[in-house]
Amino acid sequence: MLQAIRKKPLALLYSLLLHALVIGFTLLEFSGDQKVRPAISQQALVDQTIKAEVIDQKQLDQRAQEIRKQQEQASKKEQAKKEAAERARKAAIEKKNKAAAEKKKQAAELKQKKAAEAEKKAAAAKKKAEQELARKAEARKAAEAEKKLKQQEDQRKAEQDARLAAEAERQRKIEQELRDIEEARKKAEAEKIRLEQVRLQAERDARLKAEAEQRRKEAELQAQLAAEERQRELDSKRMRYYSLIREKISRNWRQPVNAGDKPECEVQVVQGPGGIILDVTFGQCPGTREYRSSVEAAVLKSDPLPEPEDAELFERNIIFKFKP
Repeated sequence: MLQAIRKKPLALLYSLLLHALVIGFTLLEFSGDQKVRPAISQQALVDQTIKAEVIDQKQLDQRAQEIRKQQEQASKKEQAKKEAAERARKAAIEKKNKAAAEKKKQAAELKQKKAAEAEKKAAAAKKKAEQELARKAEARKAAEAEKKLKQQEDQRKAEQDARLAAEAERQRKIEQELRDIEEARKKAEAEKIRLEQVRLQAERDARLKAEAEQRRKEAELQAQLAAEERQRELDSKRMRYYSLIREKISRNWRQPVNAGDKPECEVQVVQGPGGIILDVTFGQCPGTREYRSSVEAAVLKSDPLPEPEDAELFERNIIFKFKP
């Protein structure tokens, strides 16, 4: 608050004057004119005061801004005047120095004229020669100074170019190193992904191979079980098939006179399609000739032989045991 008051003392003064005027007008209205004018409430006075203070504050802020602008312009003008005065002072000093040098030179010349009038021409010639030498020396110094400045400028420029080139090279190396690091990171990431894919593929291949091997074993087991089941089925059907043959032959067998014992005979039959009997022979059959003849007659009478339940059981040559 105190800093704001110090920055804007005029605003504070204007505000105090405004409050004094408002209070004065309020007192006059209450003292001299109460009979004519209606009484003004305290709240209305406060509202008017606040409104006047707000308006006055805006005006004071605008006036303060104008004053600051004027102060800034005046400061700039003052600075410009100081700079112009400084330039004028330096010019006057330089002019004074030149005038003093010229005056000293004229005094020396006058002294030389008074001291050696006779040697005026020689002194003038010598002076002219000295001036020429001085001019040449000055020109040489100026040329050397310019050359030195140029060399310094060239050296500075070369050093700057070298620094810029070194910085550019350093930046290039850093960027190249970053690119190399990024490329190495990408290669490592790609190799990691490739190895992971190889590992996953190997796992998939091993799993598929194991599954295929398991399926093969299961298929072989199923095939073996099916074959065994099929074999059991065929064996059972073959037994029934041979039993039917023996039963049919037994029904057709007629016991001969003097048959004697009725041993078991090994009968070998050659049959054609449909059970047609083509030939009948015997293996081991220890019975009499009449007995074997009766068995053979029973086999031939059984033509055609019963057909098997399964076509796979059909055999052209069948061998079975027969005993009535």
